[in-house]
Amino acid sequence: MADVKFYSGENVPLEMHKVRIVQKLNLQPIERRLEAINEAGQNTFLLRNQDVFMDMLTDSGVNAMSDRQQAAMLVADDSYAGSETFTRLENKIEEIFGTKYFLPAHQGRACENIISQVYVKEGSVVPMNYHFTTTQAHISLNGGRVEEVYLDEALEITSDNLFKGNMDIAKLRDVIEKNGAENIPFVRIETGTNLIGGQPHSLENMHEVRKVCDEYGIMLVLDAS
Repeated sequence: MADVKFYSGENVPLEMHKVRIVQKLNLQPIERRLEAINEAGQNTFLLRNQDVFMDMLTDSGVNAMSDRQQAAMLVADDSYAGSETFTRLENKIEEIFGTKYFLPAHQGRACENIISQVYVKEGSVVPMNYHFTTTQAHISLNGGRVEEVYLDEALEITSDNLFKGNMDIAKLRDVIEKNGAENIPFVRIETGTNLIGGQPHSLENMHEVRKVCDEYGIMLVLDAS
């Protein structure tokens, strides 16, 4: 995003990219849309895409790709073993995060499943700013439970708080004290809290959460999807 100054002196924010791929949408008559949702038993997962005009079911796999991303796919080395593409990813992760080992997964839900199976046990408590459906399911299936420690303003529609995804630090400390740090395998903070409209947390809040985790010796898991 950049500000472009017009001759009049007005500054106008403009996106500094061009949209180059257009996908045709299909708008069914309202009668057909009502019929389709009834046929699906009011279950959006059972709707056929041809009956959907605006899909807000998920943000997974629906982002636009840049020309560089498209180009990278064409020259990617996807050999079964010893892939140069993997080596480049490995080097970049070590450069940015300073960690030598990592485990790529095809989707966030797979990551949730792996983390829950490894760290969550019967009686575990996982504090988070707001749950995601599959995250809660994986934690519950492994014997744990979720404690949401979001701000009081998080669910207020009329609030103009820019960071309604922030974790309430006082509530986080309270959950740790009540349940014991030994029963908390990790604290999870979600960057785009989907179930409350994609509300973000601030970097300052993330640093505060990190300090609390370090104080109690608890691992912090960042869901940055």
